[in-house]
Amino acid sequence: MSETVFWLSLCLMSYTYFGYPLILFILGSLMDRGDSNAAAPRFPKVTLVISMHNEERILSQKLENLRDIEYPADRLEILIGSDGSNDQTADLLKRADLGNLSVCVYTERRGKASVLNDLLKIAKGEIVVFSDANTMTRPETIGLLVKPFADEEVGAVSGELLLDGQSNIGESLYWRYETFIKRQESQVKTLLGATGGIYAIRRILYKPLPIDRSFADDFVTPMAVVEQGYRVVYEPGAIAVEAGEASVRGEFQRKVRIGAQNFNAVPMFLPLLSPAAGFVAFAFWSHKIIRWSVPFLLLALAGSTVILEPRGGLYQWSFIAEVVFVLAAGLGAVAESFKLRNPLVALPYYFIAMNAALLVGFFRSILGIQRATWDVQR
Repeated sequence: MSETVFWLSLCLMSYTYFGYPLILFILGSLMDRGDSNAAAPRFPKVTLVISMHNEERILSQKLENLRDIEYPADRLEILIGSDGSNDQTADLLKRADLGNLSVCVYTERRGKASVLNDLLKIAKGEIVVFSDANTMTRPETIGLLVKPFADEEVGAVSGELLLDGQSNIGESLYWRYETFIKRQESQVKTLLGATGGIYAIRRILYKPLPIDRSFADDFVTPMAVVEQGYRVVYEPGAIAVEAGEASVRGEFQRKVRIGAQNFNAVPMFLPLLSPAAGFVAFAFWSHKIIRWSVPFLLLALAGSTVILEPRGGLYQWSFIAEVVFVLAAGLGAVAESFKLRNPLVALPYYFIAMNAALLVGFFRSILGIQRATWDVQR
């Protein structure tokens, strides 16, 4: 039994991190979708929606960024909802001199999902673009983001998010890795999520977000689009920039929240795990379900290795490798305290910390204690 657990855990983790991306790359290289943007309407009516809570520190920069958007003002409406802000966010929004901006001030804090649901009720655009207060887009981003909708099979489009140079090494490398997977999934068939700070959907495909528990809109909304039979594609030219988290410790709580939200969402899309869903089921299992199971696989691998280590050989070497990896992660935590950046210890530290956050998120999900509201971490 210990051997079975050891090899099953090792193979599943190897598959989700390395095997699945390799399969995607091979499949993607064999496919040629052509130029699906060639017949794109030039300027479809677009609604840009943003939910904010206590963003006075960054709001002036965001408003300036909105002014720089290179999209016809008469084809773009901007809806911003202030979710129970108790700083100067609402007042600054009311004084903003953007002619195509409408502000909805909600005095009671209810959470991002409730705000987005309300904003979508009054949105007039054929295409709805979702963004965040701390996400800065390039002037041409909106125009590029809507072009893939020329393909009637496309129901949502994810842009490309770049992290600034302040990000910790682990987050920077992991984000590049995830970006590669998004590109390949899009090439083969469809994404199963989007980049939260910059993505768009056809308004008619929007399904109100559940508000009884905490959910990530950039996962639930695109998955609802996939569930309706449409593709979610990746548009690398639609670029946005966010400030990355400089420390793994600072990133931990955000990953706990995201982990809980993802686990909360899984029961909503169980039919998409059936083989009848084709590539969607393959990607859902490979990129999401198995990946989110890694904390448990790591514990199973460690436990089985301890039991098997006395046999020597491969199991003994595996035990040594695991101990060295954990020690490197510990050194990574110490190095971060002294603001030292060394990939040899930073990457093990990031890997273990983020899987620990995912484990905490799992228990927050099953216990139902992840709030629908959270404080801005900047």
